Amino acid sequence: MKKKIVALLLCVCMAATATACGNKKSGTENGTEVAEATETTSFASIEYNAADYVKLGDYKGIDVTIDDDYQVEDSDVADYINNNVIANYPYYTDSDKQTVESGDFVNIDYTGTKDGEEFDGGSATGYVLEIGSKTFIDGFEDGLIGMNVGDEKDLNLTFPENYSTTDLAGQDVVFHVKVNKIVNRNDMSYDTLSDEYVSYLSDKTGMSYDNKDKMVSDIRDYLQTSQDSSKQSAIRTAALQKLAENCTVDGTPDGLLDAKVAEVLKQYESYYCQDGTKLEDYVKNSFNMEYSDFLAEIEKEVKDDLETQLILETIADKEGIKLDDDGFADYVKNMMNNNGYESEDKLYESYASTAKDGKAYLQKVYVCNQALQVVVDNAKVTVQEPENTETEVPAETETPAETEAATE
Repeated sequence: MKKKIVALLLCVCMAATATACGNKKSGTENGTEVAEATETTSFASIEYNAADYVKLGDYKGIDVTIDDDYQVEDSDVADYINNNVIANYPYYTDSDKQTVESGDFVNIDYTGTKDGEEFDGGSATGYVLEIGSKTFIDGFEDGLIGMNVGDEKDLNLTFPENYSTTDLAGQDVVFHVKVNKIVNRNDMSYDTLSDEYVSYLSDKTGMSYDNKDKMVSDIRDYLQTSQDSSKQSAIRTAALQKLAENCTVDGTPDGLLDAKVAEVLKQYESYYCQDGTKLEDYVKNSFNMEYSDFLAEIEKEVKDDLETQLILETIADKEGIKLDDDGFADYVKNMMNNNGYESEDKLYESYASTAKDGKAYLQKVYVCNQALQVVVDNAKVTVQEPENTETEVPAETETPAETEAATE
């Protein structure tokens, strides 16, 4: 089952799925008891002192190891330019050719209509089509052969019966086409990148580059910024793992675990059971697992996350870290912009049943993130070099999606 993290610091949304990979049983035998027992209890209203449950170990100057230096290499820049720039913006130059033949690259305007009305996705201007590429439906490309530059023509065509857009599948349509010019497609790659291509690209995209060196430099900076963010995420993940090893959590505040589990289940239902389907049935049908096992996984995730929260809250108390209203406002604004929320309340409600509870939750997330930053800033980071052998290829490293909220 694909996992959407429930974690305090590692979540994007309180609604979550669990990883069905373990056999640990929940403390409740009946799958509905957790939700029902805490139905009226708000996890945000439970008061506690985190330090009562946590024995802090070392958290400053801890050794953390990451398996990449996250430095952008020339090959990374070359791959990006080849695959994300040139592939999307091939280099075409005008030719003197006047009559369309198979194999030509033709710059055209076209408008598609069905029963006299334009249909979505059926029109474009300045589109470059390779004749014979079979990019368009049967008859379109062949219908342009023999046309001259400046000619206009109606093509009476029929979409195939198995066309992906059901409204057009098997339908008769008319494409009105104008041939603007016949162009040459020039081979281009990072190794042959020219100032002329960069100027051409700027005209197409509205960028302001007039030479290749400036574009390459900006792309390198962009890639390095992304890598720096990934490095910080990797360090934070490693630091959290080290904290779990160095610190001891003895129990959790009364009622908090059950309340948080119940909140997750409510959010889960709001996401996946809007048609009246029971959560038990959804779990069985979608994940082929017993509801009691599903609950056990949810409870385990929430418990792990709660223990992380208690450790970081204790560090925050020891370091004198308090909620900074201005900083929190910026944090919320950043989350809204990055995730497309139209209002603060909508953001808060994605973390809890009410905006009030969601705000209280995110305030703790914010403070805990400040505590984690103290740990990261003081950590001793080591990059583990991959083994240099002829028979082994280092596995690719995935940047954990879990660190998204922690890096905001």
